[in-house]
Amino acid sequence: MKRYIRPDFLKKGDTVAVVAMASSLSEKSRQTLYWKELLESWGLNVKLGKHLYDSAPGEFAGSDADRAADIAEMLLDPEVKALISFRGGYGSMRTVRSMDTRLFAEHPKWLVGFSDITVFHALLQSLGIESIHGAMPSTIGPDAGDDSRVSEESLHKALFGKIRSYRTAPHPFSKPGQTRGRLVGGNLSLFVSCLGTPWQNHLDEDSILFIEDVDERMYNLDRMLLTLQQGGCFERAKGIIIGQFTDTSGEDEWQRKVLDLVNEYMAPLDKPVLFGFDSGHEHPNYSLYLGREVTLDVTADGGLLKFM
Repeated sequence: MKRYIRPDFLKKGDTVAVVAMASSLSEKSRQTLYWKELLESWGLNVKLGKHLYDSAPGEFAGSDADRAADIAEMLLDPEVKALISFRGGYGSMRTVRSMDTRLFAEHPKWLVGFSDITVFHALLQSLGIESIHGAMPSTIGPDAGDDSRVSEESLHKALFGKIRSYRTAPHPFSKPGQTRGRLVGGNLSLFVSCLGTPWQNHLDEDSILFIEDVDERMYNLDRMLLTLQQGGCFERAKGIIIGQFTDTSGEDEWQRKVLDLVNEYMAPLDKPVLFGFDSGHEHPNYSLYLGREVTLDVTADGGLLKFM
């Protein structure tokens, strides 16, 4: 297995940067500092990207160059120990295109986000750096429901190095077995979008693939799953974890639920497959250390994901 860099976990008194890596903030998000107060309640200092509140045509948080400059500035800032993307949306790949990506390797720090931020996770995995797939400021708050608190606490524990494992309930589609590998993946549509790029993950080392998605039509999901199947990704993976598939449309036309569709691709596999893992675009959204070696144990009693 390739040796990965694990950034230093946070401690009270450390500084985190909140930056906009892709889409601009919504009007509602501009009117609250709940997320800033939450981070400060953990004993952290918070720095804001200069262009955090910018907007540009295409619903971007400023220009590609401005978003890239904010990230570069925080990577170069010795006080900053972690970068948290305010939201996903769209634009991460454009931001990466505008960056000197060597800065991530020269100044490795925790990077936090999910959804469109999967592009940054893929980039960091190509550089051999761990990152955190977890809740973002745009997805938490008093209006997000009681389970939002669970997502917040999971991120808190992840940043401070307190997550060791997760146990899940049984699921009728899960496939039993034990395996070990590096946890990779994230949002399905972004993982597929990275195919053919310099940060494509070829799963050429023992890997456990995690996927989730939101607001997709059934035919889009089928096409993406088919792409990964025909590309050999499911076959090369040592195990697969199925996260949340939220707000899927077209189930009536397809006369099946979204997880029935996903299971069509998982059922023929002779390897552990864990369904029902609470990570993605719903709460609770449990944080994951991507790039970390893990063990996956799936039984009739549920699943155990353990970080090494």
